[in-house]
Amino acid sequence: MNKKDRINRGKFYILLTIIFVALTLLILNVKYLNGKLSIVVIANFIRKNGVFSSSIYLLIFAIKPFFVIIPSNIIAIAAGKVFGAFWGFILTMIGYYISGTVAFFLSRLLGRSFVEDLIGSRFVKLDQNLEKNGFKILFLLRLPPILPYDALSYTCGLTKIKYSDFIWASVLGVAPETLCYVILGMNFNNPFSVKFILPLIIIIFGIIFAKKLVKR
Repeated sequence: MNKKDRINRGKFYILLTIIFVALTLLILNVKYLNGKLSIVVIANFIRKNGVFSSSIYLLIFAIKPFFVIIPSNIIAIAAGKVFGAFWGFILTMIGYYISGTVAFFLSRLLGRSFVEDLIGSRFVKLDQNLEKNGFKILFLLRLPPILPYDALSYTCGLTKIKYSDFIWASVLGVAPETLCYVILGMNFNNPFSVKFILPLIIIIFGIIFAKKLVKR
């Protein structure tokens, strides 16, 4: 494939992405993305779509990389509230796979300047560390719920890390916190129950431990 073909192919992918995002936003009704994000709002929005609720939930993950301000934890908690712990966990893991893949290849397609404009340069500085022992480092970075999922995915797209290492490290790394979040969501209406308090404590300790490691 010559240089001209690569450019044309890149333009085609960009156009395809724009069309996909536009159609998705139309389906989702953008008003839910404009300053009204909350666990209850997202849960009600997903639930009202009935048999299409799981598809809508995955579509939210598909467009999430374009709105990096959307917190993954809120979406995961909403999933637990709507789908329960088991299906909430399964759907959220699939969602992370989709979201990570979109951000990773969009980053590789559009390059460093696009990523820096979207997420800032502080995350991009991680790329040198990810080029060596990418799977191990990324897995450890994904475990604590402190680094934004999509921002880190964009950063990885700029490195030489293999996609297979990236996606496996990403999905496996967020699995523990995701399980805690969906259990929180399932017990959202019972905030004083053990099933709500225990995963909350685990998440809090995970954040504290991660911040101490970062300081070291």
